[in-house]
Amino acid sequence: MFLPTVVFMRARVPLDVDMEDRLVYGLTPIRLAYAVLAALAAMAVWSAAAVTPFVRAPLCVLVLAGGAALAWGKVRGRPADAWLLDLAMFMWRTRRVKWHGG
Repeated sequence: MFLPTVVFMRARVPLDVDMEDRLVYGLTPIRLAYAVLAALAAMAVWSAAAVTPFVRAPLCVLVLAGGAALAWGKVRGRPADAWLLDLAMFMWRTRRVKWHGG
């Protein structure tokens, strides 16, 4: 009678399994989307012909700086979008609307 032989192989689990993927310039997919959307928004602001260039240029710089802050910015090791989400949740949960009916 033939009995199958069981062979055990030692395998090591890679240490970087739970890390986020880095696509371009060390950005994760969501952070890359922040940078791309900020660049597109800055181009949309710049192409607004109804506004003078003296107003458009600072607005473009502001939009690009905001996108760069969301893409690459960190405060105390946490990404900027996590801080913004926490701020929004804090504002939403601590503000109460009271009805003063009369």
